[in-house]
Amino acid sequence: CPSVPQVLKSCTEFIEKHGIVDGIYRLSGIASNIQKLRHEFDSEQIPDLTKDIYIQDIHCVGSLCKLYFRELPNPLLTYQLYEKFS
Repeated sequence: CPSVPQVLKSCTEFIEKHGIVDGIYRLSGIASNIQKLRHEFDSEQIPDLTKDIYIQDIHCVGSLCKLYFRELPNPLLTYQLYEKFS
């Protein structure tokens, strides 16, 4: 079983603990907060998601998850399985 990337593990655990709000994955976070969070993960750090900046803009954590999936080289719903899904 492939391992779950740290960015997804950290973000989803944080959202499950702190992010029970309407539209957590539907609403976007503030772009500068998303980029700051992304930079922290790209620097191979595990950011402290309990910082006020992320607690006050919890949608940036959900937005980073969506960004991760959007930038995958191959979609989660693979091209081979597309017909079955549609």
